Amino acid sequence: MQNLIDDIEAELHAWERSHADEFVLERKTEFTSDSGIPYQRLYTPADLHRIDFDYRKSLGFAGDFPYTRGITASMYRREHYLAAQYLGFSTPEETNALFKSLQAKGSKALHLAFDLPTIQGYDCDHPLARDDVGKTGLSLSTLEDLAAVLDGIDISQISVAWVNNPLAVVWVAMMCVLAERQGIRWEDTLGFFQNDIIKGFLTDGQYIYPPDPSVRLATDVIAFGIRYMPKARVTNLCCLQYEESACDEAHQLAFGMATGTAYIRSALKRGYDIDEVAPRITFLGCVNHRDFLCEVAKWRAARRVWAGLMRDQYGARRPESMAPWVRVSTGGLDLIQDSRDLNVARGAIACLAMAFAGIQSATPKTYDEPLGIPSIEASLTALRSVQLVQLETGVCDVVDPLGGSYCVESLTHEIEQRTLQELERIEGMGGMVEAVKNGYAAQRILEAGERHVRRVASGEKASLGLNVYPPENPVERDDFYWPAPAAVIDERIARLRAYKSSRDQQALTKALDHVRQVAKEPESDDNNMIFPIIEAVRVGATSGEVADAMRDVFGEFRLPW
Repeated sequence: MQNLIDDIEAELHAWERSHADEFVLERKTEFTSDSGIPYQRLYTPADLHRIDFDYRKSLGFAGDFPYTRGITASMYRREHYLAAQYLGFSTPEETNALFKSLQAKGSKALHLAFDLPTIQGYDCDHPLARDDVGKTGLSLSTLEDLAAVLDGIDISQISVAWVNNPLAVVWVAMMCVLAERQGIRWEDTLGFFQNDIIKGFLTDGQYIYPPDPSVRLATDVIAFGIRYMPKARVTNLCCLQYEESACDEAHQLAFGMATGTAYIRSALKRGYDIDEVAPRITFLGCVNHRDFLCEVAKWRAARRVWAGLMRDQYGARRPESMAPWVRVSTGGLDLIQDSRDLNVARGAIACLAMAFAGIQSATPKTYDEPLGIPSIEASLTALRSVQLVQLETGVCDVVDPLGGSYCVESLTHEIEQRTLQELERIEGMGGMVEAVKNGYAAQRILEAGERHVRRVASGEKASLGLNVYPPENPVERDDFYWPAPAAVIDERIARLRAYKSSRDQQALTKALDHVRQVAKEPESDDNNMIFPIIEAVRVGATSGEVADAMRDVFGEFRLPW
């Protein structure tokens, strides 16, 4: 074998010498990815030899450890990955109509996008909420709101994804009470709860309580899911927000995985087994059109790293514990406000990369993402982009079609090694919670964002429609759906106030006091916050009232930087 490699390298050097006059005319002297990974001119078997590539250990077969090639043996030959849209209009009724429309066109899951007051635990009638009601998605406060959103939708057949982290305990509780109304057992309820509070401290600002009680609440959701909602996915590790903050592949994966191990350790302390916890944890990532080959390699590397982490460090035995289920979105960072047609093309290219990467669910961004809440037209275009790849390209007919590529395997190895190094660095600090508290993770994200802005501003990073060939006729904002008008907001507030006045105030006060009481108790399964919240929801408590009850005990978090 060594003689063959030596021969190939000698022939490569000879080829380079014979074509040297062509190479001096290349566009750049050095080609790298956005994250600084060098792109070689030509990859050969010698590149795999240099990284000690072993087919059985590094690659293997789909459905087998280390799952580089995919988490199931047949992958998309059996069933295409899920296609859904992340969206929500201002009111429950509008959102319900939109979901039903997309379902009729092939969407297989419902991914709820909320407005900021809902995410941050404020009802729409709160003085701080008015200016943001319905601005980024659905305004939801009550069980009646949720019933309207899911009217005509069987939650034992359709998976509803809750993209809301600080109050995941509340949405789990509401889903349980709604299931009771629909005559569905908790254990038959489908659901998808993001429940990753750590990324909120670092990226999108979706947090309410300090880190320690926040991790407690996240662990409550995991523990409740293990015992009572076996069909639900109860924690979704967010790598996407780190890519959207311009982090490189290694930091995207390492921050997400280190977050996952923080939740796992918290659950293990309660007495759960790794093979109970790990299968309930999934990944939310990003697959972009930019650096296409690295985007494919990233998720191949992610599967390999996570499988090794679960087996070798945590003693996992079940395949489901080691094979990560991955939902991805296309990137929003590179979408340009004035270039909707280019945004469609960007999304379609990214959808192709998804299939090569071996993901399990796709929620592509819409072309109007830079402007506001996605329009129905844009949502359908994004859905059709996924379906185009699935039904017309043939890519999904072959398991891991880029597997064995000298280039892709080299990039997979490089991203794997960089991720492992970053994981080791975070572990040396005491884990991801400490990396949040000491400012390390925030500093890395800030540096990545500043570098991105500098490169785009200088033209070093080409962005078609922004710093290269900008459009002559910018798109007007009113071409798109925009936040709810004042009349809709007034109606939402009036409806909520009428709802609040109709409740048994004595029962409500007692239930919210019980929420506070349990919050004061030490963390344990016996003191799982979801149980008192279920009781509060049953007597009409709103999400904002439950959030306030926990604020009274946990306090609110303020960033130290």
